[in-house]
Amino acid sequence: MKKCILLSALALSGVFISGAAFSQATSSTNVKIVLTDFITTENGAGTSTGQTPGAGAEVLFEYPDAASYTAIKSVNQPGHLKVTATKTFQVTVKAMGTNFVHTTTPANVIPVNVVDIVPTAPGSGTASTVTSSDAEQVILSGVAPGIKTINVEYQIPAAKAQANILGKPSGTYQQVVVYTFSQP
Repeated sequence: MKKCILLSALALSGVFISGAAFSQATSSTNVKIVLTDFITTENGAGTSTGQTPGAGAEVLFEYPDAASYTAIKSVNQPGHLKVTATKTFQVTVKAMGTNFVHTTTPANVIPVNVVDIVPTAPGSGTASTVTSSDAEQVILSGVAPGIKTINVEYQIPAAKAQANILGKPSGTYQQVVVYTFSQP
């Protein structure tokens, strides 16, 4: 009986001891998210890996016959420009020269102002149609932050084709058009 009482006493003291031995500690840490303002471009429709949007996308106007000069010519480029921005941004455009230059006979030129550039605002902002020029022009302003895809249509009105293209030597004329994305 003494052994039973002694074992019971030891068992009870073990419960009290193990309860007293249990302890708890806490620790905390700060979790931070650091944001940096940025604007970046991605490959637009028709571009190759590593190129700025639109740089690899060819915009091709063809004038194979007399009927070509009697109506507006339009080349639509859906998804032509892609941009990711953390703040409201704008897009400007400019030609890298005043003329489209014949690829084999540089003396033959067509003024860049024959082409109108018509952007589509990507859900926010204001779109402006511009006549191509070697001066930087705003085509989109007040575009909300986010990942945006911008459609661009290039147009040559019949009157401009008749006045500036008709009668030029046959061949390919080209000029580079540069888009700039900025956060004012």
